Amino acid sequence: MKIFCVFLLSLIGTSAFAQDSWKICLDKKTLLKASAEDEQKNIAKISSGDLKKSKSLVVNYSESSQQKGWERTISVYNAQDQELKIQTGKKLSLKITELKSLLDQYKEIKIYTLNSPTDPKVKMQVRLRRLHLCTLVLE
Repeated sequence: MKIFCVFLLSLIGTSAFAQDSWKICLDKKTLLKASAEDEQKNIAKISSGDLKKSKSLVVNYSESSQQKGWERTISVYNAQDQELKIQTGKKLSLKITELKSLLDQYKEIKIYTLNSPTDPKVKMQVRLRRLHLCTLVLE
């Protein structure tokens, strides 16, 4: 009985400490895997050779618990904080031609996520903060 109680408590404890994480991949090559926001550490460098060999960039965001009535968006911004692309959901896909075009033009792009309420009345009452996932830099 004690073993069962310890097992049950360990399951509760691990789920309470679960956190969101994200993974950025260039085809099957993982560029970055993180679970904490850090603009200095979450930087992925991409060479022009990588862009020639790859077909797409995929950003997958994993939530520890999804809130009902809220939607997630993943966005791409340039260094001047101008939004370049936005996609609703926990996954952002960019074709390599689109990624190459953005990196050729801006040399550095930043990827953010935002979780916002779907109800417009609630959206006006809450303060939203975007979360920096990654900065992609063309080498």
